[in-house]
Amino acid sequence: MKENLDLIKKRISALISRVRDLSLSMELRVKIITIITVDVHGRDIVDECVVRKIMDSTNFLWAR
Repeated sequence: MKENLDLIKKRISALISRVRDLSLSMELRVKIITIITVDVHGRDIVDECVVRKIMDSTNFLWAR
């Protein structure tokens, strides 16, 4: 999970750098911002799993 969290954070940083490019079309900028939004949500979920030390699906209440 921690490795995945690091990858997500790097991807978000790269996308933020890309969206700052002034030569992007508005359409492409909106698409990248949408991807950033989805990735930030995913980052938050994975971060919560890391904090709670969830390593597989059996760690969830619904899986018992």
